[in-house]
Parts: sequence; C-alpha cells; structure tokens
Amino acid sequence: MVANGLTNKQIGKELFTTERTVKAHLTEIYTLLNVSNRAQAIAVAIKKNII
Repeated sequence: MVANGLTNKQIGKELFTTERTVKAHLTEIYTLLNVSNRAQAIAVAIKKNII
C-alpha cells in the first residue's frame, strides 16, 4: 500500500486500524530495512524482491 502511494490514514482505513498503528508498523519496517523514509523503504523492498 505504501508503494501504491497510500497515506498512513488511507492504509489505516483499508486495514481497519488507526493511522498511529500504521505509523508504528512502518517505523518497525524502516528499522528492519535500515532506512529512514518511505521512498527508501520502497527502493530496498524492490531490490530485495519483497514487493
């Protein structure tokens, strides 16, 4: 959903959760991928064939 350009609020609506929960999960994903923002996370995920 991040790679498709959805905002945290939009992702939250799709997953029936809060924007804050989405942000918390994304923060954890950034840590796991060793990146600091959405664009870097998408780039690394593509490079590692995660998406």
